[in-house]
Amino acid sequence: MSLTRLLDDKTSALRVFFDTELPALRALRASYRATRSHVLPTQRPEPQAEARWGTLGAAIDHRLRWSLRAVQLRGRSVDAGISMAGEYAPVLERVGAELLDTIDELIVRERLDDRSLPVIRARETEERLARLAYVAALFEEVFRTGQVWSSTALAQADGSLTLETLLRAVPDHEARDIVAMVERSRHGGLEALRAATTPELVVLAPTFAGSADVAGADADWIADRTLVDVKATLTPDKLPGKDIHQLAGYLLLDYNDDYRIERLGWYHARNGALTVWETAEFLTLLGARDSLPRLRERLRAVLASRAARPR
Repeated sequence: MSLTRLLDDKTSALRVFFDTELPALRALRASYRATRSHVLPTQRPEPQAEARWGTLGAAIDHRLRWSLRAVQLRGRSVDAGISMAGEYAPVLERVGAELLDTIDELIVRERLDDRSLPVIRARETEERLARLAYVAALFEEVFRTGQVWSSTALAQADGSLTLETLLRAVPDHEARDIVAMVERSRHGGLEALRAATTPELVVLAPTFAGSADVAGADADWIADRTLVDVKATLTPDKLPGKDIHQLAGYLLLDYNDDYRIERLGWYHARNGALTVWETAEFLTLLGARDSLPRLRERLRAVLASRAARPR
């Protein structure tokens, strides 16, 4: 079962572990809110429009991460979703492969991670990038949920389906919202993080030594030892407990300290706000009584015990 689903289940061993070992959510929220007095107003989608919020958020993440490192990951969630969708309709695997090739070509040609260039490109290019990111998010959704949703364009697959058909099916208002999030990033913390790193210092969609224990959990990115989770919620000030423990989970799943994470936090796309803490401060605020290495050992034991139980 995935990290997020285990955190949703109040009776799961993982949720009990976090509720016990890192219980001080209020203190972390108070620290978080204290940093937000000067953030930009929340950028909202067009008021009359409905959206697939999960898909839209994932698409925003894809587009923003290309600005940090211009590479489309192979063998990860989007790729896996394409393979799974191909079992539903073989044409989806062909179209998905074309999608990955098209993204590769465009993000390299546009030098999206070149720090000497602004994060945003010409409007026509941004429109296409937004639609490519959205379709990538649809395939990723297949991997995350295990199904092709009937409400998406993927479910309408027949022999005549093309990549351009899928791109045109992306709702115009959602494509515009993705572009708006890129524009918003020019004035916030992502631009500062981008300026302070090089592409070689960025790891996209990192997996951890413990990822296999929670259905292959991957984070959004690590930039120069700073672990960042991207959120595109309309209510960024709420900071749900699940989001806090999800971020802590990524930190603790790095059992062997492979990434040497020194800082962690969130980038809230609709404010353009990046909020991070030193790792030790983050754990102290959450009420940790054990050291990071010890917490990692204990989490590994909890998940190993869970895996060993008969199902």
